Amino acid sequence: MSDRHNIWRKLERFRGQSPSTIFKTALVRLPRAVPIETLRITNPLGPQPFLLDLPSRERGRSIPLYIFVPPVRFPNPGSANHAPTPDNFPVVVDFHGGGFYLGSCLEQAPFCGRLSRELGAVVISVDYRMAPADKFPAAIEDAEDVSFALLNRSHAGYEVLRRGIAEHLQDKWFQKLGPKEEREEGKIPLPPLPEISLDASRIAFSGASSGGNIALNMALSVPASLGLPAWPSPIPDEYATPIPLLLLYPSLDLRQLPSERFRHERMPPVKEHKRLDIDDHLAATYVSREMAAHPRASPGLVDTSVGLDKNAKILLILSGLDTLWEQSEIWCKKVTAEGRGEDMKTMRYEERKHGWTTIPEIALSSEERKTRLEVLEECIRFTKVTWQGRDPVAVMNREFGSRIEGTRLPEHDSRDAGTDGRELAELIDMGFPAVEAQFALRENDGNVQESVDWLLGRRDADGDRTPKESKT
Repeated sequence: MSDRHNIWRKLERFRGQSPSTIFKTALVRLPRAVPIETLRITNPLGPQPFLLDLPSRERGRSIPLYIFVPPVRFPNPGSANHAPTPDNFPVVVDFHGGGFYLGSCLEQAPFCGRLSRELGAVVISVDYRMAPADKFPAAIEDAEDVSFALLNRSHAGYEVLRRGIAEHLQDKWFQKLGPKEEREEGKIPLPPLPEISLDASRIAFSGASSGGNIALNMALSVPASLGLPAWPSPIPDEYATPIPLLLLYPSLDLRQLPSERFRHERMPPVKEHKRLDIDDHLAATYVSREMAAHPRASPGLVDTSVGLDKNAKILLILSGLDTLWEQSEIWCKKVTAEGRGEDMKTMRYEERKHGWTTIPEIALSSEERKTRLEVLEECIRFTKVTWQGRDPVAVMNREFGSRIEGTRLPEHDSRDAGTDGRELAELIDMGFPAVEAQFALRENDGNVQESVDWLLGRRDADGDRTPKESKT
């Protein structure tokens, strides 16, 4: 299909929208447009994603996926073995934010690339349908179709997904066999299709803001409501292994329009375009005020004692300078009251604004960059521990306790990393996660060597690898 035809198809979906809606959509989307070429800057360590169109439940439609594949080693092309090393990949499915009416998979590239590198995982960033062209539950249905393609052999996308990844690796393999000129002249034969598999026993879902709403939805089964029948999770009942849910400042209750949410007095003034009610207008184009009360639209309303998958383990990241803070805190209390509090770890950052983990580093302060890195490291750690079969919430509580869950990071003093943070920076450069390094320095009065010994001792006790061994 030509690029011109694709453009016309996208424009056709806006037919019937008012000029005001189209103008407001362009006004909020254009500043966040991310050209794919910028990934060499925002995600310099890679891997860079390739684009795959996955069949949708709607005839004639496909769901664009940006897929990050970790580095592999290829066999000799003449070998009978066509499997790269590794050849069996865990999978993270990620959903970008943007209120269901803006945002881009490419905003998530630094996050997805880091997960892919550190976890050795295939990371799938889903370009789900958004308002105003597509309304609730379009985004949820796209997410479900990706989940079915991952977990259900009978789904139309099951083989498409795996073959697409194999063909991407085949192309990478081909590029390594010789110069481009010789490949184009046919002097170098195309290598065989690599034999790979996706490890359905090690999956995770992640998402920021509205993406967190979708990620949580994948692990929820909801009762019949507002004219819609009971709606089970795409995760089958017989699925038996723990599932990490990485929820970054999620939107959990769409009954509240953006202007109706609690706004902390320390938050900056509302931008001019928001005074024009643009956000309220566009949010309402995704879901009607009546359907906003449906538990698929507002997953924070689901009774987690019966609706949340029994294998779900949640890492919840909250930012204090954020209108979503209040509904997340309400949900935390609700989850605890419903008996699932032991399956959730919450990290609170009172001084951080909404979306700070996806904002380009150049626009962040040094403290924001540091906590952004910390969140990435803890998402990786939480996922890795879960896939190892250990309880990630218990591990994080045991090793860091309230320090990791406090309302903000501890202030640096002589017992932390020195007045200029040199000791902390030294440990981070060695490959230790920022939170572990800071805690070790506090326990060892700022002594770097003693902190290294302490950290390695803890990792040996837990069966983890050393920092150098954990990098890919």
